Amino acid sequence: MSENQPDPISELIERYFLDPNSLSDTEQATLIDALKADPAVRRRFRMAAHIETELRYEASGEEPVATTPSPSTGTSWPKLVFAIAATLLIGIAIGYSIWPGDSNAPPEIAVETPHPPEPVQPEAVEPEVITPPNVIARLAVGHAYRFEEGFAPKEGEFLPGDYHLAEGEITLGFDNGVAVSVESPARFKVVDPLHMHLEHGRARAIVPETGHGFVIQTSKLVVEDLGTEFGVVVDDQQNQELHVFAGEVRLHEQDLPPELLTENSALAWNAQDQRRTIAADDHAFATSMSIGYKRWLDYSERLRDDPAALFYFDFETDSRESNNVTNRAEHSVVQDGHLNSGIWATGRWPEKGAMLFENPGDRIELDIPGEYDQITMMAWVQMNRYDLALQTVFNTIGFERGEHHWNLLRSGSLRMGLGGMYDFTSRAALPRNRWTHVAAQLDSIAKESIYYIDGKEVGRVAWDSTIPLRYGPCSIGAWGFVNNQGEVVYGRELRGRIDEIALFSRILSADEIAEAYEAGSNFQ
Repeated sequence: MSENQPDPISELIERYFLDPNSLSDTEQATLIDALKADPAVRRRFRMAAHIETELRYEASGEEPVATTPSPSTGTSWPKLVFAIAATLLIGIAIGYSIWPGDSNAPPEIAVETPHPPEPVQPEAVEPEVITPPNVIARLAVGHAYRFEEGFAPKEGEFLPGDYHLAEGEITLGFDNGVAVSVESPARFKVVDPLHMHLEHGRARAIVPETGHGFVIQTSKLVVEDLGTEFGVVVDDQQNQELHVFAGEVRLHEQDLPPELLTENSALAWNAQDQRRTIAADDHAFATSMSIGYKRWLDYSERLRDDPAALFYFDFETDSRESNNVTNRAEHSVVQDGHLNSGIWATGRWPEKGAMLFENPGDRIELDIPGEYDQITMMAWVQMNRYDLALQTVFNTIGFERGEHHWNLLRSGSLRMGLGGMYDFTSRAALPRNRWTHVAAQLDSIAKESIYYIDGKEVGRVAWDSTIPLRYGPCSIGAWGFVNNQGEVVYGRELRGRIDEIALFSRILSADEIAEAYEAGSNFQ
């Protein structure tokens, strides 16, 4: 065989790729035998298959990027692919069929191992949004209260559900303005913003216009508010009472038509459902204010027992004719105050006392001995009017170095001063006719003073030097100074009320001041 003549096997390969049917059975057997026997023949066969594939691809004119045939590509591209695949399969089939009997030897016909399928990425699933249950009501105020385990609000928030009040009293505040005060022992269910179920206990509802239609339901009754204030009682034997204190309610009883009950009316049912009329008793039910007052009484015990309390005037007195203003501080060297003149009046709660400064000469005089490195002063003040450019809450007689003054400008702003050191005017102001909590920290060690209104800082003053704090003869509600004749003359008189004023020989923290404001603020 000359160099220009193809060998018979190569010719068979070429003919096979030109037309597989052109090979006779004998020629096919010859080709298979050659493939089985000679690796070079197998390489030529693979090469021929590759060339055939390339030629078919070029002849097709198709763009290789079309990984997914589109309708516009017609059928040529899939046919080409199928042709190539068929060619390779035939080659593979031949290769395997002609392979020697050694089953452990790998075939030399390289069959391109298909790439492992790309991992299928799980379809992104949006996390399920769980809507928290709605908060129906919040704990507005409580006194000495405790809930049974498993039947308590979380962080003061009442969701729909059952609650068991084991001790004390609480008031629930609804967003629609409804306030329900509950006394222990009590079991109740909060259903929705307009519906409570009282299983056992005593509850009083104060319903503003925004809460009309509010319902308290018991085992016997459905009491529907029509703009009112009412109380419901359910005892251990299911004896029940309904008291209407203001406005009217619509009463629903089983098998009876609805009935209107008006102000100052009350009904009672025994366990056998026998009904009778009783007297409405307004004082038999707790209110948010009465609960707040009890809470403040407990807190005031802590303040008066503080070893650093120099004076603590709460104006709680059995005798409103006395000129003695009792210093409630348990460990103080400061004597009681002397009421020069003034009016014993009602304080933040109806049960609570206060001092009204309304007339010329109204003031309380006292004497505070000693010098101090740190002091904190707090007071509740309600201004009726601002008659003067300056009115006094608490001042020393005169204004010597180290003496602290508390005044209010006509605008209501705080005007504070430390003799020989500074004067300070707050941006915030005390409104008229509203109880406001004011506090001051004076620290000669830190050389700093901080002032608060309603538990929030409103001003801070840095000292230039250290100076001891002192008071001596002082007055509440007026400022006294010594005139040229050596007489003490008073001016800058306050026109308003003071309820609970105290001085401590230590720095009460900002949290303690905020707590004092919170404990004394539930009076509305």
